[in-house]
Amino acid sequence: MVMVKGFEFSVREFAGSLGDFGTLLPFTVGYIVICGFNPTGLLLGIGLTNIFLALIYKLPLPVQPQKAIGSVALAEQWTRGTVLGAGFSVGIVWVLISFSKKLSSMLEKVPKGVTRGIQLGLAFTLAIAGAELIHPDIIIALPLLALGFLLLKNKFLPSAIFLVGFGFIFAVATGTLNLNQISLGFSLPELTLFGLDDMFYGFVYAGIAQLFLTLTNAVVATVALVHDLFPDRQDVTARNLIKNMGAMNITTPFIGGMPLCHGAGGLSAQYLFGARTGGAILMEGILEISLGLFFSQSLVNIFTAFPMFVVGVMLIMTSFELGKISVKVSGKNEIYVMIVTAVLATVFNMAIGFVAGVLLHIAIQKKIIELN
Repeated sequence: MVMVKGFEFSVREFAGSLGDFGTLLPFTVGYIVICGFNPTGLLLGIGLTNIFLALIYKLPLPVQPQKAIGSVALAEQWTRGTVLGAGFSVGIVWVLISFSKKLSSMLEKVPKGVTRGIQLGLAFTLAIAGAELIHPDIIIALPLLALGFLLLKNKFLPSAIFLVGFGFIFAVATGTLNLNQISLGFSLPELTLFGLDDMFYGFVYAGIAQLFLTLTNAVVATVALVHDLFPDRQDVTARNLIKNMGAMNITTPFIGGMPLCHGAGGLSAQYLFGARTGGAILMEGILEISLGLFFSQSLVNIFTAFPMFVVGVMLIMTSFELGKISVKVSGKNEIYVMIVTAVLATVFNMAIGFVAGVLLHIAIQKKIIELN
């Protein structure tokens, strides 16, 4: 183990760096296979962003795919230009919003019951997604899930390293991945351009929805989670995260990087699997850059062969961690607000859950609704 101020380089931190693999992998594969992304540029975009965030915050504050844009793009088989245009246009909005101190301070005053509800709703969503992924292979997935929990605090074989290693070995053993398909070679990213029509189309059809999702999960819920897990880091604010997302989304598209944001799920996953310092995402960034530069041609084979039930196990484990944190509420009113927010966020989406939770909180405060 190596310790530097704000950074720890150890087996535990490396295991933590693999924690958000479950949410990152499906979108990475989809963008490469369906939308025609170059693996080198895509991974460099994620890796460089992780390294910069590690150096600035010295915390496990990972980045995640923008899920609203990604879901629509993959479902409708968008071109790479449209995806990048959507991410860039949303990035411009975040840059503009970051200049507003008033909005940032408003976001930090969101009622605790609402923020907890968003976190709990995300936990439910991750659990459902994980359950869907493990269902076809439930006989092997359930024992693997139990082993994952048993190894969570193991110093020699942490859970995330075990799960990722198991997935790779399983793919090779079942013939899904042939080791001859993996080759070493150097690749550089290419300059990637997109048009105003890509920006407009992408923003209208997915970017607007992404803004609301990001405000709730990537800003409000993430700030609350950082303050829960790292109480001494009150300097991490909504405005900080908005600035980060603006910067990353107006720069990385030009090397072919996917639309990115922060996320409570990613932070919860990395913390669950051992990340406590900036060392985790620094190592993650170095790993992503190395894969992009030297294994670009093999990544599609590796990623598409990786068993999805392992991804599902990691998502379910993360959902338990996030759910455990989210239920730390006190008082009947907060509990009601949390439950309503979480249920609507899960059934519909985060934005609807957020708005409903805020309205319910106001109604309770003004005694429009009285709970017995």
